[in-house]
Amino acid sequence: KNPRVCHVAVQLEMGSLWEQFNRLGTEMIVTKAGRRMFPTFQVKLSGLDPLADYVLLMDFVPLDDKRYRYAFHSSSWLVAGRADPAAPGRVHFHPDSPAKGAQWMRQIVSFDKLKLTNNLLDDNGHV
Repeated sequence: KNPRVCHVAVQLEMGSLWEQFNRLGTEMIVTKAGRRMFPTFQVKLSGLDPLADYVLLMDFVPLDDKRYRYAFHSSSWLVAGRADPAAPGRVHFHPDSPAKGAQWMRQIVSFDKLKLTNNLLDDNGHV
């Protein structure tokens, strides 16, 4: 690892809420226009060099190579075959990037502007 980031720690805010959503197995419907995540992804950073510049970004990686469909009769997701080939990766740059380490560590960092989309041709910066 780069020495500038080897001591960085990231703590998920509202971890208990994220855990509740995970236990319930909730999902969200992603649209072509894009939809904001809930709960909002927020983290507390520590261990950054206060004087160095950092760019924060988020990307998403598929969990597996399957396509799913929702079965209403059983209220569950079922494997419906292999997924389409993965689209080129997209990243969402935090709007405050780049910023000094001191700024990132001063407050909770929120990715509240991030929108998820299923539009492969999106040019609005959505993921």
